[in-house]
Amino acid sequence: MMRILDIIISVAILLCLLPFFLVIVIFIKIKSPGSAFFTQTRIGRDQVPFKLLKFRTMHIKQPDLKNATVTMRDDPRLYGGANFLRKYKIDELPQILNVLRGEMSLVGPRPTVREDYEKMTDEQRQRAKVKPGLTGLAQISGNTSLSWHERIKLDLKYIREASVWLNLQIMIKTAFLVLKGRAETHPSSEDEWS
Repeated sequence: MMRILDIIISVAILLCLLPFFLVIVIFIKIKSPGSAFFTQTRIGRDQVPFKLLKFRTMHIKQPDLKNATVTMRDDPRLYGGANFLRKYKIDELPQILNVLRGEMSLVGPRPTVREDYEKMTDEQRQRAKVKPGLTGLAQISGNTSLSWHERIKLDLKYIREASVWLNLQIMIKTAFLVLKGRAETHPSSEDEWS
């Protein structure tokens, strides 16, 4: 049932937002030449890697910064207007295609990079038993104010209690937070695992 909902909702979102996607692609090309998309390998269900899609928000030729995998506020690698795309999670919208391809779900634990996955305990790795999601329980429960351990606890709680009703509640709350510009990206995982 959840897969059917993923497809129906994703197709509806894609059809409604297709003109908006084209505007974003043109905006990115004007602000920072190169591909409008960014891909990164993430861990999917059953540890199967997949290419996560995003609208690119950084210049292609970025300065070499310490902790370059971590994005900071007012990061010099971001082109003008990229903070707006991030604040309203517009950069995440191409992941609708990941959902349609079956690599992700609309709701689930956020997909992680291999480096962070390797730092998890066996219990925490249970997150990989389900498809990663565009949003999840952690994202509507404080997200940036939570430590990685707290976020993972919420992910595991979601896995235990997952239902169509819970997914709908999470999607509605996510939409509300995004429209208010309060759905921020996750904090750095640096030093969180020790």
